[in-house]
Amino acid sequence: MSNPAFAFEKTLKNRTKKEILADKLTDMILTGLLRDGDELPSERELAQLFGVSRETVRGALAQLTAHGLISVSHGSKTRIRADEETLARCRPATADGTSREMNRFDVDSVFESRIVVEAAIARRAAINIDDKGIEGLEQLLDAQSRLFDSPVHFQLSDQNFHKLISEYANNEILLRYAEELYAFGLHIRRQVMREPGAIERSYHEHRHIVDGLKRGDPDAAERAMLAHLDSVYRTTKTKLTTSQT
Repeated sequence: MSNPAFAFEKTLKNRTKKEILADKLTDMILTGLLRDGDELPSERELAQLFGVSRETVRGALAQLTAHGLISVSHGSKTRIRADEETLARCRPATADGTSREMNRFDVDSVFESRIVVEAAIARRAAINIDDKGIEGLEQLLDAQSRLFDSPVHFQLSDQNFHKLISEYANNEILLRYAEELYAFGLHIRRQVMREPGAIERSYHEHRHIVDGLKRGDPDAAERAMLAHLDSVYRTTKTKLTTSQT
């Protein structure tokens, strides 16, 4: 089984995949990508999304259960537990809260920065990406094509999609900037993704990006990425404006 979400993990030998996945899911909760009461995808869906075995998923979920971050009831869906008390207990004492810091900036500044960073990422990824990377992106697109009515699940896949492309830029600084910028306005993006047609639109924009990457065409990959970012910017800006009126 290929594992796109783990393709570039630099881990110590004693770090297992279930520990890495548990950390990834915890980060998604602490940054607000996953929120209190959200329903997690099934074990099978999580295994496909992260490119790992169901055994790895079960091990990771067991760790989150032990930390009180999810609740699992027999015969029921697994849901996120992210009340303020739980978050305060699980958030590292030294963490300043990257997503909260990023959300202090205005939407125009953030997306001006995303344009610079992710245009460079798209160009570099088109040059560096290999068959394994394309296969990973195609797997994510396949999953996304079935998530048009699942905003939370789509956002999980969306984050992995952008992260995998960023990893193929082979530039750790660009990767870190992209991850921090992605955290901006996640609560607004959740609202946008619930609007009719929003997820399907993002899916087709992702498809155009992958087409450029598959051809190894930096210009096409950059154009597709910029078109996608423009769409994300406009819908985020509109939702922010209407929510403030």
